[in-house]
Amino acid sequence: MADSQQAPGARPKGFAFAQIAEALRADIVAGTYRVGDSLPSERLLSERFGVSPGTVRVALGELVNEGIVDGTRGRPKQVVRTPQPRASFSEFHSFAQWAWSAGHEPGGTVICMQWEIAGELDEELLEVPAGRRLLAVTRRRTLDGETVMLEQTRYPEWLGEIIETIPADARSVTRVLAEEHEVRFSHAEHRFGAEAASAEAAALLDVDPGTALLVHRRVTRDPFGRRLEWSTDRYIAGKIMVSVGSSWHSNPLQWTLPEAD
Repeated sequence: MADSQQAPGARPKGFAFAQIAEALRADIVAGTYRVGDSLPSERLLSERFGVSPGTVRVALGELVNEGIVDGTRGRPKQVVRTPQPRASFSEFHSFAQWAWSAGHEPGGTVICMQWEIAGELDEELLEVPAGRRLLAVTRRRTLDGETVMLEQTRYPEWLGEIIETIPADARSVTRVLAEEHEVRFSHAEHRFGAEAASAEAAALLDVDPGTALLVHRRVTRDPFGRRLEWSTDRYIAGKIMVSVGSSWHSNPLQWTLPEAD
């Protein structure tokens, strides 16, 4: 679309850069600007939204960082992909909340819940003192009645004492913690890998030993920076996939080595 064409749907003056970026995302999703089209110039966009060109530049930078438009210097900002719906943190962290948002029915069974003494990895990942106890929980998770994942989570003592009180058939521990105990998961570091199912994991997932599993390891914190859990989720290959967008302007992915178990 040429710069001389005024984009439809002019907004009131005074839009912040985040609102401008969201409006442009919506235009691209609606087909006002298609893949291969150029966005209007910074001058035309600043007139449309009633802001300075600098504010527009920041908004366009957001779209460049997300890989939605190309940010090559000296060229018009060209649409290179259609934005995908963003998952909330709670949907990505909580298997149950993701399932509900996607129109599926989550389920789960607690296989084992027991107190253990923190090991070296627990001390590092949960920042708990040596010798303190923690709660280890193994759950088998289902999606629409089909087994898809084995979840093994370790909680520090204070949180483990709360987890013990939550009914074993609760479909979303994350939701119960937030709504009834004001414990909220807000930050997480994620690592993904693949491994062959051990005899123990295969038996719990009802697959053959050696079956390929997608492994998701995470350490989660609350808004105050306290470490709430570290978890290893093992998904049966082909049941669940992870989608991550990246571009040469911004790449949230990096290669790393697995931590010792």
